[in-house]
Amino acid sequence: MVKYILIILLFLTGITAQSQEISNELMDQIENFIEEQDENIDLVNLLERLRILSQSKLNLNRVDADELRELRLLSEIQINDLLDHILIYGDLISLEELQSIPSFQLNDIIRLREFVQVNANDRFQMSLPQMLKESRHVAFVKWSRVLQDKKGYLPKDDGTTNYQGDENRVLIRYRNNFENRFRMGFILEKDSGEKYFSANDNLGVDYLSVHAFLKDYSKVLKDVAIGDFTVSLGQGLISHNSFGSGKGALTTQIIRGGRVIRPYSSVNENGFMRGIGATIRPYDNVEVSLFGSHVKRDGNIRTDTLENDEPDLLFSSLQLSGNHRTLSEIEDRKAIGITSIGGSIKYKRRRGHIAVNAVSHSFDRDLQRSPELYNKYRFAGESLTNISLDYNYRYKNFNIFGESAMALNQGQAHMVGLMIGLNRFLSAAIHYRNYAKDYNALLPNAFGETSSNNNENGIYFGLEWQLAKKWKLRTYADFWKHPWLRFTVNRPSTGMEFYTRLDFYLKRQLLIYTQFSHETKLNNYNVDGLATTQIGTQQRYKMRIHLANQFTKGFELRTRAEFSIFKNAIQTSKGFLIYQDFIFKSIASPLSFTSRFAYFDTDDFQSRIFAFENSVLYEFGIPAYFDQGIRYYINLRYRGIRNLTLELRYSKTHLTNRESFSSGNEFIDGDVRSEVKVQVRYGF
Repeated sequence: MVKYILIILLFLTGITAQSQEISNELMDQIENFIEEQDENIDLVNLLERLRILSQSKLNLNRVDADELRELRLLSEIQINDLLDHILIYGDLISLEELQSIPSFQLNDIIRLREFVQVNANDRFQMSLPQMLKESRHVAFVKWSRVLQDKKGYLPKDDGTTNYQGDENRVLIRYRNNFENRFRMGFILEKDSGEKYFSANDNLGVDYLSVHAFLKDYSKVLKDVAIGDFTVSLGQGLISHNSFGSGKGALTTQIIRGGRVIRPYSSVNENGFMRGIGATIRPYDNVEVSLFGSHVKRDGNIRTDTLENDEPDLLFSSLQLSGNHRTLSEIEDRKAIGITSIGGSIKYKRRRGHIAVNAVSHSFDRDLQRSPELYNKYRFAGESLTNISLDYNYRYKNFNIFGESAMALNQGQAHMVGLMIGLNRFLSAAIHYRNYAKDYNALLPNAFGETSSNNNENGIYFGLEWQLAKKWKLRTYADFWKHPWLRFTVNRPSTGMEFYTRLDFYLKRQLLIYTQFSHETKLNNYNVDGLATTQIGTQQRYKMRIHLANQFTKGFELRTRAEFSIFKNAIQTSKGFLIYQDFIFKSIASPLSFTSRFAYFDTDDFQSRIFAFENSVLYEFGIPAYFDQGIRYYINLRYRGIRNLTLELRYSKTHLTNRESFSSGNEFIDGDVRSEVKVQVRYGF
């Protein structure tokens, strides 16, 4: 009864106000990606690029399709229509001219206004000293810690602790940027539980990242990156670091894009390259990208001793957590050296491109995976080389794209997609993928059900329909099969997923949407009392109702209720989450805040529910709500001191069905977990 009363009260509170934030759909897409892939992805870089663009806007008359895709604000149909409009009628005179393009609605133009302009002057050949003189400098210092004692910090009988460092997390970040054309900066970070190292090792902290990036310096020199950078090739079959299109609220945005070389400025300690990369335009329609990198990665080291031979150090997998708190984690730190070289040759026209891509990785130790049967076709050895051909062609309301890749002496992977603008109100997307069971790549990030982009065949159908001026329907269906075993399935398997979302949007005043998803696939499970692993069908059902609205220009409310059901042969698990967000951001006030109060009740971890959380600048969270309890947080931001921004975040979770959190070294003896963060930002 309490649940239903809370629902009624929160929705009555939410409906009394009006409007939506720009990033609602992007937040939904990120939530879905985290839930499906459950791994670290480079989202901080995406948010940082958008923030820089809000200060130094893109010139719409000079951008190409890749740069427009990076915004994550327009559909492929809108991108095509915009480029065709400029090609036929010449440069845009003002942003209001976008209203003459059939696929653009007023709310699309409002969203774009913060990041683009049409009257910018290209300042090619501007000297680096002049860029530095006119650039903006920003420095961040952040401290955070969980207030309760975790088991890893408590002394054992011999007086030692499992975690070698203290509870404090410390981050120092510096960035210098001129418009969106020149960037340089560094990051120093020590995670909770990590110790300080010697001064000659990353200046004493666990993680050090440095980058410098020059964009569009001249008509010939497009990009140069020195230090830490990322490489995005084709549709992601051999390498793609940026947050890409996937299954979620943006049902027809299934194409990857963006520049090949990008600077890296994230605290995620994996997935980047360290060295130098560049893109040049030797001819108007030709781009050549080259890069070289050597970086140390964490890896699970093991010793292989053969008869009459000396021990040989191997590694069984790369470690992706980035944590170096315990002795075993420290032992795996920077254990594997990876040298990577590669490049791309792209021929571009206004309506599309074709490109040849290649990348080769060499390890300084031999990779030998565990002998489980699901690893039979996974890569093992000291080097891995991939090549691919990717293409994209736009004609009127049709856009066909794809990529074919192969790993030398191993398998192949192919994908092809089609996006169609059936009319100004209706667009569709179709995507077919065939990733062989013996295809392997080190840093893939292509469209699919799994993140490894192998052992998978599937077809996807997406639809977006503007039913009326204020109503939009989005839906997709995805069907796939895995020809070989997987880590969680001891036989070849199949799966399917359906998604539907209905939006009601009232200009800048009100967004209400409801969405439903259903996924069915095979998975392993164990029955109590039986030693053998069983295989059976598991199903997930999720339903969400969401409101985003605003009392005034500076005060916004967001309300959400979400339900989750998980079923397999031995259990049915149900979950429920409802939260209310309060957001105050007034231009007239130096103080702003965001806050949430959430109530959740799930049977177990299987019925968990993910939800995006605001945090301090350049940080966010997407925790999994499970068990039973309440959670709340408040973020305070003060800008009343010249060039200085002060931020404070406090969050607390209180469980009502158990008296402890987590397990192992993260175990907390108590039903409360709270965290505090403080960040100071100085810009000049």
